Amino acid sequence: MNIYRSICLTVCLYLTACTISPQTPAPTSTPPSAAAPTPQSLPAKPATPKTKTSATFALLGNADEALDAEQPKQAILLLERAVRIEPRNFELWIRLSRAHLATNNLVAATQHARKAIALVDADVGPSAALAKAKAWLQYAEVLEYAGQQQEAASIRRRYNKRRG
Repeated sequence: MNIYRSICLTVCLYLTACTISPQTPAPTSTPPSAAAPTPQSLPAKPATPKTKTSATFALLGNADEALDAEQPKQAILLLERAVRIEPRNFELWIRLSRAHLATNNLVAATQHARKAIALVDADVGPSAALAKAKAWLQYAEVLEYAGQQQEAASIRRRYNKRRG
């Protein structure tokens, strides 16, 4: 009789666990009245990337403030934490590349830009072309900083029309 009860209890717990779905945060969307910016009207500061957690969003905001205050090393620390939380978010890798570029660390800036490109290449969503353009344009910025203007210009010619 005890075996029968334990089997019933186990089955009930299993079925209950199967019906409980994890809660996901509500997706944020832009109002329909907001028009897509043209390349001439793009802001100097990059748009806030979509993040999956509020912790990543907070870290990203603090990193942006640190970069604005010309504290790139602090921004790097914050962005590295954000990347540990969301390692597949290509936009965090782009921001990390920019922060390393601000500290004149070309090796790290190049590695992070390439990581963003690799993550974007694996993406097949509807915004993959825009994401790919963002990643490649960051790589072009690193190349230009390294003195490779011709290669950077070639990348910009290819991807500038897809941005925005």
